[in-house]
Amino acid sequence: VVSAFLDEGWHRGEHLLIISKPAHWARISERLERRGCPVTKAITDERLIVLDAATTLARITRFGIVDRQLFLDHIGALVGRLVAESTGVRIYGEMVELLAEEGDLHGAQVLERLWNELSERQPFTLLCGYSAAHFADPHALPALHAICEAHTRVQQHTSDLLGNWLIAREIPT
Repeated sequence: VVSAFLDEGWHRGEHLLIISKPAHWARISERLERRGCPVTKAITDERLIVLDAATTLARITRFGIVDRQLFLDHIGALVGRLVAESTGVRIYGEMVELLAEEGDLHGAQVLERLWNELSERQPFTLLCGYSAAHFADPHALPALHAICEAHTRVQQHTSDLLGNWLIAREIPT
């Protein structure tokens, strides 16, 4: 899904920004190459920018809390530069995934809101990736629904039985 999303942007002439875990980037880059995207050249030409999700998340947090100004200074400035240089920008991000993995569901929701706020100022297409396992605790269900509602579209894979079940669940009142 991720490589198809990025490859579509590549063929449209868009800049690509990937903020992922290194192991995920290794698989994504391999699949992008197979689809015909010259990953090394794209990185050299700065049409493809790859950031480590943990390092980037550390840069936008202060005392362990996602900070709006740091987000705008680091992510907002980079996205603004990419938007100014291209016909479009596609972003794949896993920082919210890291927050959910750590159990910081409030921080995950804050970061989703910041991405949405940035999208009101800068035109880009964002794809987020999450593991359903981080939301299996019944107390996490409201956060999962809030995160899903923050997106214009939620894509579920039919093989993700846990994710599909969690999204379909009603929030207890």
